Amino acid sequence: MAIATSHHEQNQSINETNRKHQRIERQFTSAQIAALEIDFFYTKYMTRRGRIQLARRLGLNERQVKIWFSSRRKKWKNEFRMGNHPHKIF
Repeated sequence: MAIATSHHEQNQSINETNRKHQRIERQFTSAQIAALEIDFFYTKYMTRRGRIQLARRLGLNERQVKIWFSSRRKKWKNEFRMGNHPHKIF
C-alpha cells in the first residue's frame, strides 16, 4: 500500500531539494576585478599554482578565479573577433 502525499507536500519537498543545490552569485569588488584584469593581461591561462596564489591574495577561492578567467577568455575572444581587441592574441 502506497502512502498518499498531497500535491503541496510534493512541491515543498522539491523546493527544499532545489534550495540545497542553488548557487549564490557572488559579486567581485572593484579591487578584485582590477587585480584579476592585471593578471589576465599578462597571462590568459593560469596554472593551478597561480590560481591558488591569486585566490588567496584576493580572498577568493580557486574555483571563483578559474571561472572568472574562463569567462574573461570568452569575452576576450569575442572582442577579438569583433575587432575590439584591447590586447593582441598570442
